[in-house]
Amino acid sequence: MSDERKVVLVIGPLPPPYHGGAVATSYVLGTQSTVQRRLLHLDTTDRRGLLNIGTVDAGNVLLALRHAAQLLVMLVRERPGVVYLPMAQNTLGVLRDCVLAVLALSLRARLVVHLHGSGFRAFHDAAPPPLRAPVRMILRRARRVIVLGESLRFMLEGIVPPKSVAVLPNGTEDLFADAPHRRAGGGPVRLLYLGNLMVAKGFPEVLEAAVVLVRDGEDVELHVAGAFTSAAERARAAEWLERLGSAVTLHGVVAGEAKRQLLLDADLFVFPSHSEGHPYVILEAMAAGLPIVATRLSTIEETIVDGESGVLVPPGKPAELAQALRALIRNPARRCELGRAARRRFESRYSLDRWSAGLDQILTAAAE
Repeated sequence: MSDERKVVLVIGPLPPPYHGGAVATSYVLGTQSTVQRRLLHLDTTDRRGLLNIGTVDAGNVLLALRHAAQLLVMLVRERPGVVYLPMAQNTLGVLRDCVLAVLALSLRARLVVHLHGSGFRAFHDAAPPPLRAPVRMILRRARRVIVLGESLRFMLEGIVPPKSVAVLPNGTEDLFADAPHRRAGGGPVRLLYLGNLMVAKGFPEVLEAAVVLVRDGEDVELHVAGAFTSAAERARAAEWLERLGSAVTLHGVVAGEAKRQLLLDADLFVFPSHSEGHPYVILEAMAAGLPIVATRLSTIEETIVDGESGVLVPPGKPAELAQALRALIRNPARRCELGRAARRRFESRYSLDRWSAGLDQILTAAAE
C-alpha cells in the first residue's frame, strides 16, 4: 500500500455533548492498525448541545459551510487515500454530508461511509428525488458502506452492491475487567436508565413502569442519567417524576468514573428504546455484568439473547416492561445469572479490540 493510501481522514464530532456518533468518532481515532496508518481528523462537533443537532438554523448552516471549507483545505494539503464519513439520517445532516462526500470523491479519495443508526432506509425512501439521487450516487461510489448489524443490511438493498456493504457491530471499552458487577445485596433494587430522556428512547415507559412497581409495593429505586432533549420532553415527564418522588434520582449527564460507578451500583439495567442503531449503553451494561431489560429491535435482538443474557419486551408497552422488571426484582439469582451471561457475551463479541480490528480490516480493504 502506498504512503498516500495509509492516510485516513476521519470526519465526525467528539464529545461533549455525549451521543453515539461522538463516542464512535473517539473510538475511530483510537483504532489500532496492522499497517502504519496516519489518521487525520475534521472535527464537526457542535458545542451548543444536543438541541441543535439536525435543526435548520443559521448557526448550523454556517457550521456546515465552515466544515466544507476545512475539508477542502485538508484534502488538497494532505491528499488522504481514504475519507471516513459517518452519514446523517436527517435532511440538513445529509445535505452537509453530500457536500463533504462529493469534495472527497472529486479529489480521488476512497470513501468509507458509516451508517450509525437504523433509520437510513426510511429517510431515503421519504426523501425528495433531488436529494435521493446524490445520496444514491455517493453510496454507490463508496468503497465500503458500514452498517451496525446483519439485520440492517436491508437499508442498502437496491442502492449499494452487497459486496460493498460491511457489517460492524459497535464495541466499547471495558471499564469493568478488574471489577465486574458484584453489588452487595440488601436495600432497594436499583434500576438504572442511561440515555437521552426522550420518547424515542422509551423514557416515558421507564417512568410509567417504575410508578406501577412503586405503587405495587416493590422495593425499588430508579436512577436516571441523561439529558432532556426538549422542553416538551421535560414537561411530558414531569407528572411521572412527581408521582415517583424520592424513588427516582436524576443524575444528569454522566461520563467517565461517574458513569462507571452508576453501573457498578445498579442491580438492573433498563433501556426500552423505540428505534436504535446499536446502543453503546447496552454494551456498557453488558460489560458491567448487569442483567438487561430492553426492547425487541433489530440489532438489540442480535446483541441480547432473550432469556439468556437479558429480557426483551415489545417497544411502547409499559405494562409488559413493568412485568419483566418485576420478575427480575423478585429473583436476585436470576439477575445474577443473566448478568454473568451478558458479561461473557460482551467479552466474546463486543470488546473495543474486536471492533477496532474489524474497522481496521474495512479501512485497509477500502484503500486497496
